[in-house]
Amino acid sequence: MSPGHVTHAAQEGVHVLRYFGTVNYTLAPGLQRFLEHLIHAGPVSGLVFDLTEAESLDSTNLGLMARANEEVHDLGAANSVIISGNDDIDSVLRSMGFDQTFDLCSASQAKPNTNDEAVAVGVTGAAELQHTMLEAHRALVRLSEAGRIEFESVVACLERAGEERT
Repeated sequence: MSPGHVTHAAQEGVHVLRYFGTVNYTLAPGLQRFLEHLIHAGPVSGLVFDLTEAESLDSTNLGLMARANEEVHDLGAANSVIISGNDDIDSVLRSMGFDQTFDLCSASQAKPNTNDEAVAVGVTGAAELQHTMLEAHRALVRLSEAGRIEFESVVACLERAGEERT
Protein backbone atom coordinates (compact mmCIF):
# COMPACT_ATOMS: atom_id res chain seq x y z
CA MET A 1 0.00 0.00 0.00
CA SER A 2 1.29 3.40 -0.94
CA PRO A 3 1.30 6.31 1.52
CA GLY A 4 -1.67 8.59 1.16
CA HIS A 5 -1.88 12.15 0.00
CA VAL A 6 -4.55 14.52 -1.26
CA THR A 7 -4.45 17.07 -4.06
CA HIS A 8 -6.78 19.98 -4.81
CA ALA A 9 -8.02 21.74 -7.91
CA ALA A 10 -10.78 24.30 -8.37
CA GLN A 11 -12.78 25.86 -11.13
CA GLU A 12 -15.66 28.32 -10.81
CA GLY A 13 -16.24 27.54 -7.12
CA VAL A 14 -16.20 23.76 -7.51
CA HIS A 15 -13.35 22.21 -5.54
CA VAL A 16 -11.99 18.76 -6.31
CA LEU A 17 -10.08 16.85 -3.65
CA ARG A 18 -8.29 13.87 -5.16
CA TYR A 19 -7.20 11.08 -2.80
CA PHE A 20 -4.23 8.80 -3.47
CA GLY A 21 -3.00 5.64 -1.74
CA THR A 22 -3.78 4.77 1.85
CA VAL A 23 -5.44 7.82 3.40
CA ASN A 24 -5.45 7.47 7.18
CA TYR A 25 -6.01 9.54 10.29
CA THR A 26 -2.52 11.07 10.25
CA LEU A 27 -3.54 13.22 7.27
CA ALA A 28 -6.83 14.30 8.86
CA PRO A 29 -5.84 17.38 10.92
CA GLY A 30 -4.08 19.07 8.00
CA LEU A 31 -6.88 18.14 5.65
CA GLN A 32 -9.43 19.46 8.15
CA ARG A 33 -7.58 22.80 8.36
CA PHE A 34 -7.47 22.99 4.57
CA LEU A 35 -11.20 22.24 4.24
CA GLU A 36 -12.13 24.81 6.90
CA HIS A 37 -10.08 27.46 5.13
CA LEU A 38 -11.52 26.48 1.76
CA ILE A 39 -15.14 26.56 2.92
CA HIS A 40 -14.87 29.79 4.90
CA ALA A 41 -12.51 31.71 2.60
CA GLY A 42 -14.81 32.10 -0.34
CA PRO A 43 -17.85 30.88 -2.13
CA VAL A 44 -17.92 27.13 -2.62
CA SER A 45 -20.51 26.00 -5.11
CA GLY A 46 -19.57 22.35 -4.77
CA LEU A 47 -17.14 19.75 -3.47
CA VAL A 48 -15.99 16.70 -5.39
CA PHE A 49 -14.13 13.91 -3.61
CA ASP A 50 -12.25 11.89 -6.22
CA LEU A 51 -11.38 8.52 -4.71
CA THR A 52 -10.40 6.80 -7.98
CA GLU A 53 -6.73 6.58 -6.93
CA ALA A 54 -7.39 5.83 -3.25
CA GLU A 55 -6.52 2.37 -2.01
CA SER A 56 -8.29 2.87 1.32
CA LEU A 57 -9.74 5.55 3.58
CA ASP A 58 -10.20 5.25 7.31
CA SER A 59 -13.25 6.35 9.25
CA THR A 60 -11.68 9.65 10.28
CA ASN A 61 -11.28 10.72 6.65
CA LEU A 62 -14.77 9.49 5.79
CA GLY A 63 -16.02 11.62 8.67
CA LEU A 64 -14.15 14.67 7.35
CA MET A 65 -15.90 14.19 4.01
CA ALA A 66 -19.29 13.94 5.74
CA ARG A 67 -18.57 17.04 7.84
CA ALA A 68 -17.41 19.08 4.83
CA ASN A 69 -20.56 18.07 2.96
CA GLU A 70 -22.70 19.25 5.90
CA GLU A 71 -20.92 22.60 5.98
CA VAL A 72 -21.17 23.37 2.25
CA HIS A 73 -24.76 22.16 2.20
CA ASP A 74 -25.55 24.53 5.09
CA LEU A 75 -24.06 27.36 2.98
CA GLY A 76 -26.43 26.56 0.11
CA ALA A 77 -24.26 24.35 -2.10
CA ALA A 78 -25.58 21.18 -3.70
CA ASN A 79 -24.72 17.76 -2.34
CA SER A 80 -21.06 16.93 -2.66
CA VAL A 81 -20.00 14.35 -5.24
CA ILE A 82 -17.90 11.25 -4.60
CA ILE A 83 -16.20 9.60 -7.56
CA SER A 84 -14.97 6.07 -6.98
CA GLY A 85 -14.07 3.01 -8.95
CA ASN A 86 -13.12 0.76 -6.05
CA ASP A 87 -15.78 -1.82 -5.16
CA ASP A 88 -14.58 -2.09 -1.55
CA ILE A 89 -14.71 1.67 -1.01
CA ASP A 90 -18.10 1.86 -2.78
CA SER A 91 -19.46 -0.83 -0.48
CA VAL A 92 -18.31 1.04 2.63
CA LEU A 93 -19.77 4.31 1.35
CA ARG A 94 -23.17 2.74 0.71
CA SER A 95 -23.20 0.82 4.00
CA MET A 96 -22.51 4.07 5.88
CA GLY A 97 -25.28 5.97 4.09
CA PHE A 98 -23.09 8.25 1.98
CA ASP A 99 -25.39 7.57 -0.97
CA GLN A 100 -28.17 9.35 0.97
CA THR A 101 -26.38 12.71 1.29
CA PHE A 102 -23.74 12.62 -1.47
CA ASP A 103 -24.04 12.08 -5.19
CA LEU A 104 -22.01 8.94 -5.94
CA CYS A 105 -20.68 8.35 -9.44
CA SER A 106 -18.32 5.89 -11.05
CA ALA A 107 -14.88 6.72 -12.37
CA SER A 108 -16.09 6.21 -15.94
CA GLN A 109 -18.50 9.16 -15.52
CA ALA A 110 -15.80 11.60 -14.40
CA LYS A 111 -13.52 13.86 -16.41
CA PRO A 112 -9.85 13.74 -15.33
CA ASN A 113 -8.22 16.94 -14.09
CA THR A 114 -4.46 17.33 -14.19
CA ASN A 115 -4.25 20.83 -12.68
CA ASP A 116 -4.34 19.80 -9.04
CA GLU A 117 -1.94 20.92 -6.33
CA ALA A 118 -0.92 19.01 -3.21
CA VAL A 119 -2.81 19.86 -0.05
CA ALA A 120 -0.39 20.98 2.66
CA VAL A 121 -0.82 18.65 5.61
CA GLY A 122 1.88 19.65 8.09
CA VAL A 123 2.77 18.25 11.48
CA THR A 124 0.08 18.15 14.11
CA GLY A 125 -0.01 17.65 17.83
CA ALA A 126 -1.82 14.89 19.69
CA ALA A 127 -4.58 17.21 20.93
CA GLU A 128 -5.38 18.46 17.40
CA LEU A 129 -5.37 14.91 16.06
CA GLN A 130 -7.73 13.74 18.80
CA HIS A 131 -10.08 16.71 18.20
CA THR A 132 -10.13 16.10 14.43
CA MET A 133 -10.86 12.41 14.93
CA LEU A 134 -13.68 13.22 17.38
CA GLU A 135 -15.38 15.75 15.08
CA ALA A 136 -15.03 13.45 12.07
CA HIS A 137 -16.63 10.53 13.90
CA ARG A 138 -19.42 12.77 15.21
CA ALA A 139 -20.18 13.60 11.56
CA LEU A 140 -20.38 9.87 10.77
CA VAL A 141 -22.84 9.40 13.64
CA ARG A 142 -25.00 12.18 12.19
CA LEU A 143 -24.74 10.81 8.65
CA SER A 144 -26.93 7.73 9.06
CA GLU A 145 -28.31 5.16 11.46
CA ALA A 146 -25.56 2.77 10.33
CA GLY A 147 -22.99 5.43 11.22
CA ARG A 148 -24.58 5.98 14.61
CA ILE A 149 -24.52 2.26 15.39
CA GLU A 150 -20.97 1.82 14.11
CA PHE A 151 -19.31 4.90 15.62
CA GLU A 152 -21.27 5.98 18.71
CA SER A 153 -18.91 4.01 20.94
CA VAL A 154 -15.87 5.46 19.14
CA VAL A 155 -17.18 8.99 19.81
CA ALA A 156 -17.73 8.15 23.48
CA CYS A 157 -14.19 6.78 23.74
CA LEU A 158 -12.68 9.83 22.04
CA GLU A 159 -14.73 12.15 24.29
CA ARG A 160 -13.44 10.34 27.38
CA ALA A 161 -9.86 10.57 26.10
CA GLY A 162 -10.34 14.32 25.55
CA GLU A 163 -11.69 14.80 29.06
CA GLU A 164 -8.70 12.97 30.50
CA ARG A 165 -6.35 15.37 28.66
CA THR A 166 -7.96 18.44 30.21
